Amino acid sequence: MNTIEVRHSLFTNNTIEDLLHSYEIGKNLKCEFLTRGLNDTYIIETENNKFIFRIYRINWRDKSDILFELDAINHLSQSGFSVSKPIRKKEGEWLTEIPAPEGTRYGVLFTFSKGDRPEINEYNCFLIGKALGRIHKASDSFSSNNKRNFELNLDHLLNQPFTLINSRLEPFLKEKGSFLNRLQADLNAELSNIKTLDYGFCHGDFHNFNMHIEEQKIEAFDFDCCGIGYRSYDIAVFWWNLKQNYPSLENQCWDKFLNGYFTERSMNSENIDVLIKFIALRRIWFMATLLKNDDLWGRNWINQKNIDHFAAQLEDDASKF
Repeated sequence: MNTIEVRHSLFTNNTIEDLLHSYEIGKNLKCEFLTRGLNDTYIIETENNKFIFRIYRINWRDKSDILFELDAINHLSQSGFSVSKPIRKKEGEWLTEIPAPEGTRYGVLFTFSKGDRPEINEYNCFLIGKALGRIHKASDSFSSNNKRNFELNLDHLLNQPFTLINSRLEPFLKEKGSFLNRLQADLNAELSNIKTLDYGFCHGDFHNFNMHIEEQKIEAFDFDCCGIGYRSYDIAVFWWNLKQNYPSLENQCWDKFLNGYFTERSMNSENIDVLIKFIALRRIWFMATLLKNDDLWGRNWINQKNIDHFAAQLEDDASKF
């Protein structure tokens, strides 16, 4: 019999409870699987508190990537920004090494963010924009001794994704292939020639699914996609979320989001003018992420209708450049 290979194992609640004995978090431990995404997430309850235990998948983030993320979260927390914070083990380490069938995976225990996912309305979007402005302002002084193996730059957001998209979707692209190749070349040329774009720490996935609100206070979590990169991209992710999930509220809520951001941090006109181009980069990066992680999302969504819709969205973006 050939060797059995595993891409992404899923641990039982009992296994997680055993791992959590390495933490000082109280008695009456209860663990429930919460969700499978790019990582596996469990909710932990003790007699007094709730926690989140995340297990990072292999070949997605390595040890130094995760420690960079935790350094950034701790920096923001120490700067007074409300975040879901990592919790050290009894011996002082941040990471729990887990000998999974597919290789070593890493677990991190986080505090639980109270409240609920913010409803998308004008007032909350103002608060969300303000929160991102605070993240960018507080992280201007951030540095880490741990290496993040990517930056949120044109290579990570555009060129590597396009290589994967062209190889995996070639049968579906047809006449759209030439448009996509021109779009890639144009975005590379235009964005690389603007030398005044703000470049620094970014959350990388900042929208209302990755935060809770309680008593008009935003607390952010899920910094898994964070990194050093274009701040305009970080802002555009929220606009992308409005377009994708709340199109009827896009115009008024996007204006409120920007107003909130500008109460904390200013931007020059070059950074504002390119936001629609970074929405296109977000679509491209997201498509490649879906393709790369087909063990999570499967492949039955890859059909002509969905690929045509993807190309049409990019054509609409490009018409507004």
